[in-house]
Amino acid sequence: MKNYLLIHRASNLIVDYFEAGKPDQPSDQYKLVPISDLVLDKYYAALARHKDGTCVDAGEFALVSPSFLDALKDA
Repeated sequence: MKNYLLIHRASNLIVDYFEAGKPDQPSDQYKLVPISDLVLDKYYAALARHKDGTCVDAGEFALVSPSFLDALKDA
């Protein structure tokens, strides 16, 4: 199974993570980005810094994870 991050297009926030063999395409408001286990670990580290319950910004996360930036461009 692949790992995916779900990004809200208007806010550019990563709103969810999930595993799926072949996920359903979300509405036009969201974008699915396939990620590796390494990127997922970095995402969890970034999420842990958001202790107030806020979401991780995809642009901010792309700065610390070049692999995510590449996946974001390809998605």
